[in-house]
Formats: sequence, C-alpha cells, structure tokens
Amino acid sequence: MNTRVVCINDTNLPKGAEVVKGDEYTVLDKFINSYDQVVYIIEGVSNEGRTRFGLPWRGYAATRFKVIEGFEKVEQMIEHILN
Repeated sequence: MNTRVVCINDTNLPKGAEVVKGDEYTVLDKFINSYDQVVYIIEGVSNEGRTRFGLPWRGYAATRFKVIEGFEKVEQMIEHILN
C-alpha cells in the first residue's frame, strides 16, 4: 500500500499513540475495525496499546490524516503499469 499521509488531528489520542499533527507518515496497511472505521497502520510509530480505560487499540483512525495527493496518484500509476 505505502500511501503517504499527513496527520491533521492529534487530539485525544489513546495512551501510547505517537502521531503528531503536521508530520508525514507512510501507511503500511488499512482495514475496517469493529466500529466500521477505516484504520491505518502507520510505519515507524506504535500502532497498538491500551486506552485509558484498558481497552485495546490497534492502528489510527483514517480521519486523523489527509492523503498527500501526488504520492497516491504516482503509486496508482506504478501499480497499473506493473499489473
């Protein structure tokens, strides 16, 4: 996958989360969680932990990020050429 994103919301992160507003990251994987939210697994940061209530969390809500447009388009073109 390897989509590039920029964090646009780092408020109310669960305990152990490491993303910072304004920083760019690479998305290694994305999935739909049990709350029907799109979730990103981000390269180079912790992607798992426990909330302050002790509940497990995995990945970051995609709504916390904005896709960097040019990067995704180039990635799609490469995938098209290779397939």
